[in-house]
Amino acid sequence: MYAKTIMDDLNILEREVLKAIVDEHAIKLPGFQEHFAKLKVKGREYTGVGLYTNFQYQSIKMAVKDIALSSKKRLLIKGLKYELSYELNLTDGKIHFLEIVTNGNESWDGQAETFELA
Repeated sequence: MYAKTIMDDLNILEREVLKAIVDEHAIKLPGFQEHFAKLKVKGREYTGVGLYTNFQYQSIKMAVKDIALSSKKRLLIKGLKYELSYELNLTDGKIHFLEIVTNGNESWDGQAETFELA
């Protein structure tokens, strides 16, 4: 048996968005990727136009206090007219939530069977 990690709790869309953000900020935030081993998905909130994936984790903090991170990669989901925006919110040195939201006020249930992140 192995220890459950954040990657076990995330769906493929969340996993790929987080990977894009980590890749984009790896140099600015050394050790950033190590935090994901301590994370667990606390819950998901669907807003009608987006998704919040909320996290909890064991005691570990980054030197960065409050910041929102994204990447330059475009997120497109089949069936939606416009690309989606996304950001990872860090509060008080901890990863707090991942937000993925539509642009153009399109309705979206937070599901993505087919998407492109490039």
